[in-house]
Amino acid sequence: MTNIDVESYLRNNAFPTIWCPGCGHGIVLKASIRAMQKMGWKKDEVIAVSGIGCSSRAPSYVDFCSIQTTHGRAIAFATGMKMSKPNMNVVLYLGDGDCCAIGGNNLIHAAKRNLDMTVIVMNNHIYGMTGGQVSPTTEYMAYTATSVYGNIEPELDVCGVAAAAGASFVARTTAYHVPQMMSLMEAAMKNKGFSLIEVVDPCPTSYGRRNKFKNPVAMYEQLRDNAVSVERAAQMTPEELDGKIITGVLKNEPRNDFCSEYDKLIAKAANMGRKSENTLEISESAKAKKFDRTELRLTGSGGQGLITAGIILAEAAIRFGIMAVHNQSYGPEARGGASRSEVILSKDGIYYPEVRNPDILLAMTQESFDKFSGSVKNNGVIIADTTYVKNIGDVQAKIFACPITELTQKELGSRLYANVAALGMLAYLFSTIDFRFFEEAVSDRVPAAFREANMNALRAGYRWAEEYAQERM
Repeated sequence: MTNIDVESYLRNNAFPTIWCPGCGHGIVLKASIRAMQKMGWKKDEVIAVSGIGCSSRAPSYVDFCSIQTTHGRAIAFATGMKMSKPNMNVVLYLGDGDCCAIGGNNLIHAAKRNLDMTVIVMNNHIYGMTGGQVSPTTEYMAYTATSVYGNIEPELDVCGVAAAAGASFVARTTAYHVPQMMSLMEAAMKNKGFSLIEVVDPCPTSYGRRNKFKNPVAMYEQLRDNAVSVERAAQMTPEELDGKIITGVLKNEPRNDFCSEYDKLIAKAANMGRKSENTLEISESAKAKKFDRTELRLTGSGGQGLITAGIILAEAAIRFGIMAVHNQSYGPEARGGASRSEVILSKDGIYYPEVRNPDILLAMTQESFDKFSGSVKNNGVIIADTTYVKNIGDVQAKIFACPITELTQKELGSRLYANVAALGMLAYLFSTIDFRFFEEAVSDRVPAAFREANMNALRAGYRWAEEYAQERM
């Protein structure tokens, strides 16, 4: 440890700190820096994240990529950072109120996902910065600004919550036990997954004064005397453990982290349903072709299957080898309510996944036609199901008029397949995408009992598009 240069990791112009004399936060910060340096992490390889509170000032003092976020939302911000920059080492400095109260749900889900980040919870049992209010971890019958007669709630077990939620590494220590703290932090940082270290540290100002501690030294002495190792705790009775702080590694069960699982999912999506030996060559050729960003909006009423059609369209495009994003309206679950399904296709990355002015609009009700036809690009195409769209009016886009639902009922015996028939028409318009990718996407998406009927509808729609193309456009 003699070779560890802590100062090189600090923003020295940010000192002195705001922390009160005797506060354990500075000890925690220094221990985390020592652990990072032992890990060999460079400053530009670390993202330090915090929320709001005394503990959240920590990123202000370290010369890392750092961000102070909103109260309770540090883990949510960190999730986005880790997903966008998976090679960065994400370390969070959180307080018990910030992490366990308003941020409790974020903690649970990040642990469940096993996101690769290290969460350091500085647990001083109180909201120290904002006036000394009771926090989720305030000890039973302890005094705070909002529990002047003693806190009657049991103390929240931060480590227990994280472990139960799925964190792969969980440990606890105190601000008194510095060598142990450094060792646990290093172990947490080595873990490929969600790691949580709870550090019980003193708040002499807001907690100590209200709970009759003579001075900060007395608080550290209590941490020293009440700390019990995991190994020793296993030999003690519940009565003997009452009021004790169990320290050490509480859980160490490595499993696949979320980023690794996400990478597998991307690879699976890129290759899903590939059945032909030459599919990969086609995919590569698709990437070489000019395929500008194309926006589609599929509209109608709830129950017409437009959400499903949009998903199948996106899957067909992905199988072909281009990027696709699907989005949908929410709230039209009741049949008859307005429904909207949107798809964006592009050879390149899709960085703005919202359809504003679609290139192609499918309108399967008069209401949806009236509402969305004006948003279509001047050189765009509107596919109007004239079974329901009776009044087309004057629009700038090209009109592709066809009684889709009526034809589906007549040829296939049921209107339920009109969405897939409309998809067949879209497949005709997207002649760049081999039709067999639409067939594969439909085959994999619909239940086996209805597969044949849906495949017939897809092919019928493609045929109708051929028949109506010259006449109606």
